[in-house]
Amino acid sequence: MRSLTDKQKSVLDFIEGEIRTRRQPPTIKEIARHIGSENTRSGLTHLEALIRKGFLERSPGQARSIRLTGTALALYQESAEGAREIPYFTARPSAEGKPSFLPLPSALFDRPPDFALEVGPGRSLPEAEIREGDILFAQKITSRDREEIVVVRDPGSGELLPGRLVRRKDRFLLRSPSPGSPEQDLRKTDLPSLIQGRVVAQFRILRGIDKSFDKTEP
Repeated sequence: MRSLTDKQKSVLDFIEGEIRTRRQPPTIKEIARHIGSENTRSGLTHLEALIRKGFLERSPGQARSIRLTGTALALYQESAEGAREIPYFTARPSAEGKPSFLPLPSALFDRPPDFALEVGPGRSLPEAEIREGDILFAQKITSRDREEIVVVRDPGSGELLPGRLVRRKDRFLLRSPSPGSPEQDLRKTDLPSLIQGRVVAQFRILRGIDKSFDKTEP
């Protein structure tokens, strides 16, 4: 059994999560979208790599026939007892473009987030109650809700930012702390290149708490 690349592990996590929560495997198109592509060939390439490495099985010619092998099942059984690691990004990726990894207790989410983002300086989004230093946990899917908090990749700088996506019939309004374009009117076809995922949880470290309430009157 050969080791997995970061992207292959992300795809395997996605497939395992879909089977566990939706009781059916994803389509090749859904796998491609998970990795940020509209090209089904991208999804098929990663699927075939996971089959070659012994983590997946598939029945040729049958829709939604992807299955985890015993090797993959053992991997997730071991993970369920401890913490699963997810990619952890600061607002601006490192020069190598590689994230660090954040251990996440498996029992914390029904479906584990795909990545986490620390909100950088000057990138707060007050209308969504997101502040500098907050850690956002995101899944690489969007919902059909009228409004949702998302993670956006700024097209100019490549920086990851928090954003607020509002649906208006067949159009979308995106607000983000991007210095170049804080408010954008988008079409559905614009979303895959900009929206990296929807925020499903938020963590904030509280600093400078006033402890005067601990004092008692003489």
